[in-house]
Amino acid sequence: MNHQFFFRGVLLLLTVAFFLNGYFLESLGIIYAGEGGSPLHKIHLYSYLVMMLFVCLFLKFELNYIIIRMGDFFKVWLVSFAFLIFVIFYGIVLFGTSGMAYLVNTFLSPLLLLPIICVMSIEQKQFIVKFIAYLLLLNCCVAIIEYAFNTRMVNVEFSSFAYFRSTAFLTHPLNNALISVALLPYLLHRTVLPTVFYFGISILALFAFGGRAALGIYLLMLTLIALPSLYRFVTSGVRMNKLTFSLLCFFSYFFFIALVIVVFESGIGDRILNKLHMDGSASARVDVFYILELMSPEEWLFGATDNLRGAIDIYLGISVIENYIIGWIFTLGVVGTVPLLISFLSPLLFFIKKGEWSTRVAVVGFLIVSITNNSLTTKTPILLFLYLILLINYFIKKEQEPHI
Repeated sequence: MNHQFFFRGVLLLLTVAFFLNGYFLESLGIIYAGEGGSPLHKIHLYSYLVMMLFVCLFLKFELNYIIIRMGDFFKVWLVSFAFLIFVIFYGIVLFGTSGMAYLVNTFLSPLLLLPIICVMSIEQKQFIVKFIAYLLLLNCCVAIIEYAFNTRMVNVEFSSFAYFRSTAFLTHPLNNALISVALLPYLLHRTVLPTVFYFGISILALFAFGGRAALGIYLLMLTLIALPSLYRFVTSGVRMNKLTFSLLCFFSYFFFIALVIVVFESGIGDRILNKLHMDGSASARVDVFYILELMSPEEWLFGATDNLRGAIDIYLGISVIENYIIGWIFTLGVVGTVPLLISFLSPLLFFIKKGEWSTRVAVVGFLIVSITNNSLTTKTPILLFLYLILLINYFIKKEQEPHI
């Protein structure tokens, strides 16, 4: 085992996490998200790969070497890991193994991946970011095609949506929207495609996912991230080769025309205008607060009873709580929610503190968008991709700092 082994292992697990989504697994007859089935099938293949690589990491390298490679981030990682282990054992006490795959897939696997990333070279880390950039570009393109032709790669129906939404490779449309908003600010300039082209594709994809709040926050995030560059452009200008500038203007012009044609000729434009209203999906985010009024003090502490969990559809007319904090309180109570929040937020707060302006804006934007949907109450690889990119950006920034 060498560094190349871990590098290839990470590329494999990222590919598996991206392409083998829950809907696809269900279509193959694997009961991944539904009721019943083997508990082993509830844990995604990428989680097994992460755990295998994590064990191999400690077989290959000494603990002190790993700690040194992680640097300042090690203490934050340890705090996050310790609180998550508490939540896992607390969940076992409350529910047994039921729901354990959620904590493993969504939270444990991303944390176990981070020490593995730390032992890689800067070149390998940069390649991983580019690899994810192309995966997200593919996801955006597939989403637009699905939306234009009003069909999905995997046949799945959503009774809660008043209009068609794309699923692409990352399952639920809202999960797609959250992942896109969280990752794209770091990835727009990481492919051979000009940034403006990738940006235009990402905007259309967010429309296809139906993420209205996500789209608005995404545009605001990119505006805030661009402010320092805009200030430099206005005050001192930007050095650019004349040929490069001419080609950029030329292709941008035709790309804009193509974008307009796609929007209006495919019917996407009509559906965009039709969806700009308060529908059941938006009102569900407001109604969900009513759940807290139904909970007793004991349920606030330790989570809702089976009777209340089974009656949520009767009270609210929905089967999913579209706010992860309320969802955690409803399921785990405050006793489980507080340590889970600490585990979830500790790495993000570290990157906000240590990161550049763009990182701070992007992380805050992700936190705001995550409140508007239920993705973090489901099994999702969002943190797997986000933590990885944030950590790699942190190491690249450290590498570029002058050493005294």
